[in-house]
Amino acid sequence: MGVPLVEWEAESYPAYSDFAAIPLFAVFLFAVRYLLDRFVFEWLARRLIFERDEKLDLATHAGRIKIRKFKESAWKCTYFLSAELLALSVTYKESWFTNTKNFWVGPGDQFWEIRRSDFGISMVHHVVSVILIALSYIFRFARVGSIVLAIHDASDVFLELGKISKYSGYQLLADVSFLIFVGSWAVLRLIYYPFWILWSTSYEVVPILDKKKHKFDGPLYYYVFNCLLFSLLVLNIYWWVLMYRMLVGQILSKGHVGDDVRSDSEGEEEHED
Repeated sequence: MGVPLVEWEAESYPAYSDFAAIPLFAVFLFAVRYLLDRFVFEWLARRLIFERDEKLDLATHAGRIKIRKFKESAWKCTYFLSAELLALSVTYKESWFTNTKNFWVGPGDQFWEIRRSDFGISMVHHVVSVILIALSYIFRFARVGSIVLAIHDASDVFLELGKISKYSGYQLLADVSFLIFVGSWAVLRLIYYPFWILWSTSYEVVPILDKKKHKFDGPLYYYVFNCLLFSLLVLNIYWWVLMYRMLVGQILSKGHVGDDVRSDSEGEEEHED
């Protein structure tokens, strides 16, 4: 069976005014994080950390640092878990969730941190991600964009869960979370992402996408969007090297997760919450 007829002319196209809602979402996320930090994460950190480590005092600098790190990871875990569940709820019933060719068939769909040694790399990742999200909407590539988000957010849930567990003294849960994090990163970001998603954006899109129905030139679609997607792969490989070092360290330390190889910056000790 062929693809059902689609009335391309009746479609609505993205407008720049659609992005006016972005500042509202930014304020909303800031408010949610502030409330969770103040009324949930702070209480949870004190309860989990200081009840298990009686030698640690909240009044000490080390105690405040641990509280701050716990709250940061708790927020990231909450965000990534929410984003992952949202991405899956939107995509799992769609035909293009399992068949990448359907990315390109039919009309396009519309829909505070501690500074570390990899701050520059992280900022590059954030900038690339923001541009990709915007272009996914403008180019009407929301299908592939939503799958890319789902792939990348899944691993981060286990990363932040592992950090929370380590700060709270639950070493076994931290070890298990780290192993799941490494495994999911390898499968989703280093295998599925390049060999399915990037293959689709590089090869499947060429014969399938009806370029006459889009406002932008083919090279802008193909080279700009695809180069940004490949830059994510480069960043994934870079972070995989860091994780490999941590994995080796975990094996040498008889299974215990060590400190984050992305060491905190020198200025962190001078700043308090």
